[in-house]
Amino acid sequence: MSVPALVHRGIAYTDSAGLGTALAPAVAEALDGGRAVTVALEEPTAVTLREALGTGFPAVEFLDITRPGRSDAFQLAARRATFVAQAARTGVESLLITQHERPLGRPDAYWLRLEAALDAALAGLPATLWCAYRSATPAYEQCHPQVGSLVEPHDNAAYRTPRDVVRGLPAVMIATAPGHARRWRFGVGDLGTLRRELAEVVGSSGLDADAREDLVYSCSEVATNAVEHGGGIGTAWTWTAGDEVVCQVHDAGRITDPFPGVLPPSVDQDRGRGLWLARALCDEVDVASGPEGTTVRLARRLVRTEPTTRQIR
Repeated sequence: MSVPALVHRGIAYTDSAGLGTALAPAVAEALDGGRAVTVALEEPTAVTLREALGTGFPAVEFLDITRPGRSDAFQLAARRATFVAQAARTGVESLLITQHERPLGRPDAYWLRLEAALDAALAGLPATLWCAYRSATPAYEQCHPQVGSLVEPHDNAAYRTPRDVVRGLPAVMIATAPGHARRWRFGVGDLGTLRRELAEVVGSSGLDADAREDLVYSCSEVATNAVEHGGGIGTAWTWTAGDEVVCQVHDAGRITDPFPGVLPPSVDQDRGRGLWLARALCDEVDVASGPEGTTVRLARRLVRTEPTTRQIR
């Protein structure tokens, strides 16, 4: 059986409302064909698209376009890939449309990481990804095998592979845990105790039962990775910061995977799923790895704004 090819296209446009009008026929065709359609659009574009589609197409999932202003690029890519993979398991293809704008306050490096991670994570899945850009940014020019208008795309000679794109980008930085955080030093014989004590501390945080279980499970998986691949010893912290509960794990190992936890594991893969599971179960996951070791920051919000994927555990 042939592996489905990802269609990843950069779309050049000049007017937000005009983009919504141009997208409507393609979105309607995708919905008529039984495809799952997810969009992250500026409000003028979303309004125009809704008006053009009318009430007969309620199945379009409209995402919060400001999410990239708050989230790690790899976390966004991993979550999108997880939902596309779940749809694919039921025989449903996906159409994803995103609008990329600089006013969100993210540098070019962020959009390069996001587009490269999407390109890598969705490869081999039955998905079409259209990324609309008002100007020819580095991400538009380097991360799309096809570019051009919606109706007249062409092969992109400037396209670079995902690994080439992320190579040399600034490293992710994660702040140290605050002084008031609860701290554990653990080894292989301490993982059970760590999980029980972590559950007790997180249990008083205000998270609901499912969220507490997801966060503790994710932290436990990352701690197990630290013991197995990070030299046998790790450090964990947990604390509450604003509207989220945070767990953080550090070990002396170094991750060489350029997209840690982003690519969905194969269905018969039993090991190496910890970071991917954490990305599916947590609101935010940040990974920083270098000569000083690896730090993973996990967070669940007290009020959740998007669905989890608990059924994959």
